[in-house]
Amino acid sequence: MNSFYFVSNIGELYVPTEYRDVVFARGRVKLFAHQELDHLNRIFTHIRHGGVAVMEGEWEHITTVMDYIQRHKRDLVQQSPRRTKSKSRDRGASRGNSVGSALKEALSRLACWADADGVLQVEPAPVLPDLLALAGEPMGANQGKPFLLPLTKIQRIQEALAETYPIRALDASLVASENVLAPRSQETIECFQEALQHVRSSNGSTVADIGCGSGCLTLLARQELGEQTEVYASDLLPEAVATTKLNIQRLLPDSDGITVMPAGDLFDPFASHQFDVIIFNAPWVVARVRSRAELAIHDEKQETVRRFFAQVSDFLKPDGTVLLGYADASGPKAIANLETIIAEAGFTVDTVFKRRVATHRSKRKWEQIRVSVLSRS
Repeated sequence: MNSFYFVSNIGELYVPTEYRDVVFARGRVKLFAHQELDHLNRIFTHIRHGGVAVMEGEWEHITTVMDYIQRHKRDLVQQSPRRTKSKSRDRGASRGNSVGSALKEALSRLACWADADGVLQVEPAPVLPDLLALAGEPMGANQGKPFLLPLTKIQRIQEALAETYPIRALDASLVASENVLAPRSQETIECFQEALQHVRSSNGSTVADIGCGSGCLTLLARQELGEQTEVYASDLLPEAVATTKLNIQRLLPDSDGITVMPAGDLFDPFASHQFDVIIFNAPWVVARVRSRAELAIHDEKQETVRRFFAQVSDFLKPDGTVLLGYADASGPKAIANLETIIAEAGFTVDTVFKRRVATHRSKRKWEQIRVSVLSRS
């Protein structure tokens, strides 16, 4: 499927992957700019007939369009002939579901556009650096051209970034964009802090934070190992890479010595690097991944951990150390499997830093978080 769409008065626009079915299936994409945003019924009719509305102008007017569609959501569903009372009662719930589905589908066809630098063409323009990456697209995917984003996606990114997470170990607060694991677990962070202090040396070292997420452990490594330390961060999700960059910019205006790599799976962003310390806060729930947000948590059959240990030796210096975060949320069998994976990869556990924390699950009220310091056998 094509990834660019031509819109009159704008030109060729990059269309994010998850939005292409909406855009290309309809073939009716129209720009509504500035004063045209006041014609609410005209935009509603365009949406109701299956079109995509690209909006430009005052943000307040753009959100008014969304509010208008929500108020008229029942008009999105074709009215059926009058039924008997019994049939109406039977179909009441399904009609409610139909209205909800129609509204969701209609709202997905409201979009804004950003220029090649990622600046949204709305007034006032929100400060959202690396906007396309925050939306889950690889760096450079737009090939230097403007791009489309659904209004609902923009709002979800804004809502996620509006919340901050205080980190005791850093004496600072971080943000986490949509789909990025928020740094809520103070216990996990403090276990990593103790592990970093355990491996700290007076000499500068090179560190990799694999699966950097919000960048919490990247910043923690820089804090605990000193300014002479070179820290590299990577993550599978572009939105995590963008979030790490954002938190570094917020906390460390002078971020020399920290390199955030392009998004990629495990060690794919690295060519021939070797590190003194490799940090990996592994997904600890043995379950199928059902969404992007679960990639940092769920690891079906522990395949991600297996792949990590199949590759890590190629990127670790001979006397290097792995700091592995894990939890026993999936029970003793998962921990036993993990220990076997570690041993078969040629590593031994030097020491473990752990915390016992309460859970919100009825069948398991406590779980243990651990950070293991691993070295080659």
